[in-house]
Amino acid sequence: MGNGSHAHVLGVGTVILKFTSGNTVPLKSVQHVPSIKKNLVSASMLCTDGYKVVLESNKYVVSKHGIFVGKGYDCGGLFHLSLHDECNKMVNSVNIFDESDLWHSCFCHASFGCLMWLANLNLIPKFNLVKKFKCHVCVESKQPRKPHKAAEARSLAPLELVHSDLCEMNGILTKGGKR
Repeated sequence: MGNGSHAHVLGVGTVILKFTSGNTVPLKSVQHVPSIKKNLVSASMLCTDGYKVVLESNKYVVSKHGIFVGKGYDCGGLFHLSLHDECNKMVNSVNIFDESDLWHSCFCHASFGCLMWLANLNLIPKFNLVKKFKCHVCVESKQPRKPHKAAEARSLAPLELVHSDLCEMNGILTKGGKR
């Protein structure tokens, strides 16, 4: 940090800033540090993502490709962005990864039993299995889907519906020798 001290990062995730202008900005690789009392946004990281940041007359203006995205104002030496109220509580929605979740993601969402087996074989570092929340990807992949809708009308009479090839196969025969 600026004063030479260190702080523990509990998690890394993506946060979407919702400006009062109605525009949104996705922030990637956001670090969740509970010991910091303010939510800080790096202007240089915004510039790296293609945003233009202009500081003038105690005002902070964010734009992308010449289109206005949002603004902020100077308040006690820091620029406070004009965000919706729910964005001020956004730090709580950053995904907090512990080692078990990290290995779970790295091994293509393998079961935690399989990960413990790998740890016991010393193939991966040993970790404490603490499951605070369900893996979002695993939950979505196990959701059942609704069946497809049945065809409304079905052809029952001969030659009511004719299937034919739309292109000529240029004399290419099938494996059975048919055209």
